[in-house]
Amino acid sequence: MYRFRGTLLIFIFLFFFLIIIFYDDQKQFASNIYNKYKHSWIEQALGQMHTCTPNDGLRQRALLYTLLEWTQLARKNKILYWIGHETLISYVQRHGLSPHALDLDILVMVQDTSHLVELRTLYFSSDYELKIHPQWHLVGKRNDSYFNAEGIDFVEPIARFINRKDHVYINIWPMLDYHPNKVKIGNITKEMFNEYDENDKWESSPKEWTFPLRPCRFSGVNVYCPAEPEKLITNISSIVCINGSWQKSDEPISTKTIITNENSEISEQTSTALTTNPILSDEELLEKALNSVPTCQSNDRDRQRYILHGLQAWSHLAEKYNIQYWISYGTLVGFIQRRGLLPHDLDTDVMIMFNDTRKLVEISKLNFSSTYEIKVQPQWEIFDDRNRSYFRKDGIHFVAPNARFIHLTARYHVDIYPVYDFNPIYANRSIEKQESENLTAYDNYYNWLSYPRSWTYPLKTCYFSEIKVLCPAQPEKFIELVYGTSTLTKSHKKCVEGNWVNAD
Repeated sequence: MYRFRGTLLIFIFLFFFLIIIFYDDQKQFASNIYNKYKHSWIEQALGQMHTCTPNDGLRQRALLYTLLEWTQLARKNKILYWIGHETLISYVQRHGLSPHALDLDILVMVQDTSHLVELRTLYFSSDYELKIHPQWHLVGKRNDSYFNAEGIDFVEPIARFINRKDHVYINIWPMLDYHPNKVKIGNITKEMFNEYDENDKWESSPKEWTFPLRPCRFSGVNVYCPAEPEKLITNISSIVCINGSWQKSDEPISTKTIITNENSEISEQTSTALTTNPILSDEELLEKALNSVPTCQSNDRDRQRYILHGLQAWSHLAEKYNIQYWISYGTLVGFIQRRGLLPHDLDTDVMIMFNDTRKLVEISKLNFSSTYEIKVQPQWEIFDDRNRSYFRKDGIHFVAPNARFIHLTARYHVDIYPVYDFNPIYANRSIEKQESENLTAYDNYYNWLSYPRSWTYPLKTCYFSEIKVLCPAQPEKFIELVYGTSTLTKSHKKCVEGNWVNAD
């Protein structure tokens, strides 16, 4: 009897031991797959990045993999951080690394620096190291105190995360919830954050511009961004490649006053077009943008030109008649992947709130253009387009979008899709008394898809192939939900022997 019990205990022990081993193996296997995908996203981002000097490619790769290592360290040790300074500017401009960047910048709350001090002694790596300035607790520039014997050759940031092998690093800057030159009384200053910028000046900003932090993707690396990055960046200067070297342009990117459509509050936000020149005409700007769009087939450039002109004309019309819209679907994919037109696209896509279709009906009756027309699906109030009909005699060759903005001769168009603030299947509009927390639209397979309203609003001004348009508040989340994570960085088309074909 005792022998049987002993055998049973041994069997149970071996059984659980094998389960633990299997679980660890599976967890490691899943981790390896995840890391492989992360590396793939970075390599795809690097493939789309410009170079100017011979060592640009190596430096860009080193910076992104250093950032990846930092994110893994921060996540494992629950370090609250977000990208800032030049890195945030680069994110707003191109959703990723600036091709001329020499380093990266992140911010942490100053009171969390003690956590970094503890982590420094626990973090062991042959390739990376965390350096904390010994005088990090002194607010502002630390009286030019270098500690070269300890490898501290910096004074402004409180810390650096350094790639020893490739000699690149991430600057870690402090954020204060009080102004160091003012007396702190209770919690009065809690709503303002203060940071010591790269020009040795204290900059204040409302707390809600930073918090709540939101996940974002930076050249294939998942990081954290402030809540309203556009409001936190000012005085941007463009860097251009001239004769094989990066040089500062004489024409800085100006800060523009933008009125947000959601609440009509006027705020100073920075235009996101890196090379926008206010002297250039709309036509010249589009031609400049087209130079960066690849071609594959012989008629690609003409098609691309018509499509961009159509989107620009739509943008002007929408502004004139106060139509609230935002780019979506494939056009939003293009904005995320390359800040502009996908080279193989056949049209552009925008969204409007369902009830705003009535505005389009009225505008379509006007003689608003000699080049474009608006066609509204006569059955646009029928939610399910499978129950709609074609009206070919009236030039309505579509059922899915509610309307199209069409070039009269070339017939290239902007598809205008509806978004509902109620569920078209279940909700009764007559009893909707409050603004819904969700919006509903078709997904990629024409199934109904509901998602948080905060992914769309507040709308923000953005630049698509040099065209000023409106973008949703969190474009990556919507695209990831509709098309999948890989679409954020990977195109589904490629050029093979003069034809656009499906990518592997």
